[in-house]
Amino acid sequence: METHRDDSAAGPRPTAGEAAAALQEAEQGRAAVSGIRTPLWYFVALGLWTAPVGPLVSITPDPPAGVAILLAGVAVWAAGLGMLMHVVVKRMRVLVWLDERQMRPLAVIMLPLLIGYALLQSSVDLPWGFEAITVVVAAGIVAFGVHHRLTGGRSS
Repeated sequence: METHRDDSAAGPRPTAGEAAAALQEAEQGRAAVSGIRTPLWYFVALGLWTAPVGPLVSITPDPPAGVAILLAGVAVWAAGLGMLMHVVVKRMRVLVWLDERQMRPLAVIMLPLLIGYALLQSSVDLPWGFEAITVVVAAGIVAFGVHHRLTGGRSS
């Protein structure tokens, strides 16, 4: 199979030494970014932003006004979440995604909370139970944030 590529236009290929230096520089950059931890205030703010969703949804009026209010509320909530994420990324000066290993503690924290909530709700049938789920999730987010900060993002 023939290609129509002009090898002279791409420039000379890097030497082995240049490639090794570029790889070492990339590794140093990765190591520097891996040391950055998401600040605790972000998890607290995210928890505070999440907690009132259930109670606020429970007080919305019946349709059709309730649907319009819910849609507007979702738009405001999403905009606030985007702004919160923007502020933390701007302050950290880098967007750091947590990997699977770093996210495991979130599952360890959230699963017992959510299972306990489900068992309590099914056995006692609390009238405010469905409104409380976002408060439970918010507590899990804050607990995960504390764990993440204390361990430096390492799984324990």
